[in-house]
Amino acid sequence: MKRASGAGGPDSLFVQLHNLQMVAAVAASGSISGGGRDLYRSPSVVTRGVAEVEEVLGIELFDRSSSGFRSNWYGQLLIERIRRIEEEIAAAMAELARVRGGEALSPANLRHLMYSGRKLLLLIHLSESRTASGAAATLRITPSGVSMALGRLEEGIGLRLFHRNLQGMAPTDAGERLVLRARRMRAELRHALSELASAGGEPTGAVVVGALPLARTAVLPRAIAACLDRAPSVRIEAIEAPAENLLRRLRSGEVDLVLTVPGEGFEPRGVIADPLFSDHSVVIAAAGHPLAGRRLDPAEIIDQRWILPGRHSASRALFDRQLAAQGLSLPPPAVQTADLALIRRLLRERGDMLALTSRELVQDELASGTVAALDLNLPPIAREVVMLRREGAMLSPAVQAMIAAAREQVAVA
Repeated sequence: MKRASGAGGPDSLFVQLHNLQMVAAVAASGSISGGGRDLYRSPSVVTRGVAEVEEVLGIELFDRSSSGFRSNWYGQLLIERIRRIEEEIAAAMAELARVRGGEALSPANLRHLMYSGRKLLLLIHLSESRTASGAAATLRITPSGVSMALGRLEEGIGLRLFHRNLQGMAPTDAGERLVLRARRMRAELRHALSELASAGGEPTGAVVVGALPLARTAVLPRAIAACLDRAPSVRIEAIEAPAENLLRRLRSGEVDLVLTVPGEGFEPRGVIADPLFSDHSVVIAAAGHPLAGRRLDPAEIIDQRWILPGRHSASRALFDRQLAAQGLSLPPPAVQTADLALIRRLLRERGDMLALTSRELVQDELASGTVAALDLNLPPIAREVVMLRREGAMLSPAVQAMIAAAREQVAVA
């Protein structure tokens, strides 16, 4: 049997949600007629629905015989993902029933919506763009078409999903909950394509990794290289965004893994944190700085011109606490940044400045002697770098390959 292609990408399968329901029904009943009976659909409609899914994937999902339909290996993989999608649909319906207030809710229309990939894509793109024109450009329809479709959709389920104002659109509480579930359903099908394509033995498919600067510079490049050496058919998308944004996208399934340093107030709800390594922060200066080359009392560094990361960064918070324990505090920084390229340039251009950064990030500069780490009479400033994944997620072979590569690179570092 040939390998699954999914040539149209994950959304080509997402818009088949209504037909995936038929695939699951046929698998459960063992026949086209049984699946149709369970869904109140004619056998011809069910036959066409199963055929359309198989055409999109480029594979057969069932062994057909005179005794009926039996899921093959591909079918079993896909049906497990459909089962997880149905759990998301059930959760969405329960959540929206709780938040509907005094408005009427139509369960039948809501269930129809949850099995309509095109309508869910409309809501996802509206949530991302916050304007009808932005969603229209992505979906290649007119803005008026977006507005009309949204209005009909809201009227059908009896719930307002988006607030409208002069600035655009913003999801209501019900809209936020519905879009979260839709994104998770979309992620399940992205992973389904990876599993189907990997059935031949080699991990295949897409992995989306979010990382903050330290992880992007330190472990991520090595992990990506190792993953591609082991599984050359894996496609990796590395994205950068604020930690809060990455965490939100991880919980929604849009991002598979996040490499980060949990800061103060980190909320682990819904995620699993796997420790990777401990990173140590250092205060660095240009080579030849008057404070370099000797043991320093913390009071000697207070009145210097500083380059510091944001106040809410883990390293800055730890450094501030250590100084506070000595009865000291830093003045406002001359420059606030964690960008390594900018720090390098500033130290080169302004030889009187000090910077707080990760030792891992400046290993090459320290080894070459272009910068010096100051010898401070303070305890080490250590912070833990972790790999986050969504609790309850069923990891695809491609994601598993990336996790294994990251752990391997940390172990040999």
